[in-house]
Amino acid sequence: MKFFKISNRLTFSIIFFLLFTSLSFTQIRFSAGGFLGGGSIKGESTSIASFTSSVFIETNTVLFLEVTPRLSFIYARDFDAILPNTRKPYLPYMLGFSFRGITGQSFESNLFLEEGIGLLALNDRTFIDTNTWDYGIVLSLNGGWDLRNNASNGFKVGAGLEYGLTFTSTLAQYSSFHFYFNYSI
Repeated sequence: MKFFKISNRLTFSIIFFLLFTSLSFTQIRFSAGGFLGGGSIKGESTSIASFTSSVFIETNTVLFLEVTPRLSFIYARDFDAILPNTRKPYLPYMLGFSFRGITGQSFESNLFLEEGIGLLALNDRTFIDTNTWDYGIVLSLNGGWDLRNNASNGFKVGAGLEYGLTFTSTLAQYSSFHFYFNYSI
């Protein structure tokens, strides 16, 4: 419970920092988005096939002109949770938060590629008696179509990969291959 109180304070501080620096920046760009796909989760167990999802917010800051900070919430759960007539007593899952830097390239024909690396806090719930927070790194790669047509607001859609790896407690990890969307305001 102590971590959750610290985590709330840290999350609030990061969001406050992002909003404050973006409001003081003359060219404000705020984005929100997410992904949905499949992958795997693993704690002190073998890999478990799972569906993965995430929602995120990001904004530009004066401190990092080429790198955009992104705050994400991640949720991954055993595929059996969405299958009909599943009668398992417990369905493993993981949830967590990541804070990463995103950089990207735009290509002709409205194609884009973006890469990210950052810090990860992941709650491992792979067994019914496991409830630990693990800390590590997250790596991501997304690509697709930029539907904004050189405008500052609009949609980007595509597909991507994400991998989270922790270095404490149960060495929890997840991987995701997903469909990606992002809307810039």
